[in-house]
Amino acid sequence: MARQTVAKSQSTITRDFIAKQSPTANPIALVTNLPGVVSSGNDPLGQSTTSISMRGLNQTEIGFLYEDMPLADSINYTPYTQSVVDSDNISSVTIDQGAPDISAPVYNDVGGLMKISLRHAADKMGGRADFSFGSKSLEREFIRLDSGDIAHTGVKAFASFSSTSNNEWRGSGQFRKYHVDAEIRKDWTPDTSLAFIFSYDNWQQTNYRPMTLKAWQSYGINYNYDKDYTVGDQNWAGLNNYERRSMMMMLPFKTKLAKGLNFNFTPAYSKFDEFYLGAQSLSPNGSYYGTQPAGQLQGLGATYNNGSSTMAEEINPVPQQSFFLNAGLTWKKGVNTLQVGYAYNYIDLLEQIWYTGVAANGGMRNVEGKYPITLGNGTRYMELDQHFQHQMNSIYISDTVKLLNNRLTLNAGLKYIMIDRTMVNNTPGAIRDAGGSYAQPLPQFSASYMMTKHDQIFIDGTTAYRAPASVEAYGQLFSPAHGQAASNFQKMAGEYSIGEELGYRHYGLVNVSLSLFNYNITNNQVQTYVTLGSMNIPEPVQNGGKTSRGAQIEIGLRPWHHFSPYASAQYLHATMDNNYVAQDANGNRVVLPTKGKVAVMSPELVAAVGLAYDNGRYFGNFSFNYVGSQYSTFMNDEKIPGYEQANMTLGYRLHDVGFAKRPQFQLNVMNLGAKNYLSGIQSATATSKSYGTVAGHAPVYYVSGGVAVTASLSTGF
Repeated sequence: MARQTVAKSQSTITRDFIAKQSPTANPIALVTNLPGVVSSGNDPLGQSTTSISMRGLNQTEIGFLYEDMPLADSINYTPYTQSVVDSDNISSVTIDQGAPDISAPVYNDVGGLMKISLRHAADKMGGRADFSFGSKSLEREFIRLDSGDIAHTGVKAFASFSSTSNNEWRGSGQFRKYHVDAEIRKDWTPDTSLAFIFSYDNWQQTNYRPMTLKAWQSYGINYNYDKDYTVGDQNWAGLNNYERRSMMMMLPFKTKLAKGLNFNFTPAYSKFDEFYLGAQSLSPNGSYYGTQPAGQLQGLGATYNNGSSTMAEEINPVPQQSFFLNAGLTWKKGVNTLQVGYAYNYIDLLEQIWYTGVAANGGMRNVEGKYPITLGNGTRYMELDQHFQHQMNSIYISDTVKLLNNRLTLNAGLKYIMIDRTMVNNTPGAIRDAGGSYAQPLPQFSASYMMTKHDQIFIDGTTAYRAPASVEAYGQLFSPAHGQAASNFQKMAGEYSIGEELGYRHYGLVNVSLSLFNYNITNNQVQTYVTLGSMNIPEPVQNGGKTSRGAQIEIGLRPWHHFSPYASAQYLHATMDNNYVAQDANGNRVVLPTKGKVAVMSPELVAAVGLAYDNGRYFGNFSFNYVGSQYSTFMNDEKIPGYEQANMTLGYRLHDVGFAKRPQFQLNVMNLGAKNYLSGIQSATATSKSYGTVAGHAPVYYVSGGVAVTASLSTGF
């Protein structure tokens, strides 16, 4: 347990812990032992699609920072933690379990904040290499080079490269990733520095087939995409893939302007190119382009059903660019510290869905749009054509006073967020212009008191805000089969929360952190989905108010005879405050009696225990997690059972061998019981069973399981 002093619940994993986990694990998988955290994914290696929730609030309600840069998608709020930085280059990951950080340049942190800190360029020349092998033909190579002080200028740099590949955890297909991290920096004084931080990621993988509870009960982990292709097979693995290329750059600068006055300034730029690929059956001359008949389609692949159908690859590219700026002043004088800051974010996103023909053997022409299926006039045939732009301006002021010989700390602050979004939908028949403007003041207050040098109590009252999530909150999707809207545009208000915490900490031989919390949320939004072909398109729904109350505890023992035990737990009671208004197949308004129901993705009990050992030569750790059952529908008519999961690490460090410094062997075993289980909720729904005239809609889940083993040989040099 890293020592915390802020007046809110906060937990940190350090470099020592991270280095002993599987090198394939991403930050979300790394924090699964922390109190209140529920992480889920599609493989025990922790590298493919993963999701996180804290205190019953999902990942789109959590802010994510890499150094000073927001790393989640600026509209869908999906945190691409697995592609932002290699775990070998992370120095720490800090979780704020509920209270937002007023200086954090994010606008969706109603559920807290995750901050990933970089392991900066080293002062001395050297590096590190790691070679890992394991389950599902896993191969991973990592190398990092540190320049040290370059020609006594004070400039230092590092660059790293990693390559990872393995077979998919269930079904057919492969996962492959190439990643680059780099930094060059100059530190003039502890208060003045300038750096350039860069990351690049190339990600390709076969999708996992969306799992419903019915499919899980009938087939278990054998519910997968098909290994071999036959004409007309939408469930062939080769037609259901995901590709992502991302690049992030930031230029953090900080300096001391005068005694007690410091300035920080971080411009950043990111570019993402995503391709969601799925199969779709089209009618060569009976399909629709929005609400209009498409006529005779051109550039088709093989046909079937006596020429009445053709198989096409549905391509959903989501290229987006984002510019970000964060600046702040800190003035410390006597017992008072004043902070003021400003953040700006601009994003430009183009979301389209087009098609390319599929041959009789499953071959595709081109996924990047070079040879698309077209209309008779040569125009590209598209299912969706949206252009989205977003601007955010945020200012804050915060004042902190330390009294009674620094034992009492009082803080009050105000943040004001202004967001403007515009969307143009060029799909024929769709609502063409949509968007929204949002402005929200966010006051907060906190106080902490050091009763002794080992004991602290704190209280905080905070507010937080999230603008509507997902591009689909502003646009309509149309089915190519009948020209009718598959989703309906509804103007949404932003999500707003008021939270309170009361906490206590003790640090000594035994470290203890305890907190009680309460949150009241209005305009709560939950992600569901619309199915088009074999592709699930995320769609947000607004389900009124939500109340979350509970308690969390974290206990750790300082190393004692090289042993360090740890435990954490959370009790949560989260309920919906309103009935949910749904629509039946005819568009009629139907009220579902959801008031008082348990909120989705809100397990009542989450707990973890762990034990670490390290005598400098031998090291190891063991952790065990329990996550209680979770409802996946507003009507509480479907849920996944609770599950347990255990991981273990064993390692041995050698003496220096030639140029190799402290080479070590490490064995990581994930999911020791090898149990297959539903690890989380990917998309919730209002009801899974028909209620009156409202048809049931099956939620979709993440699936994990099977034992995973990685063996790593690493060394410094």
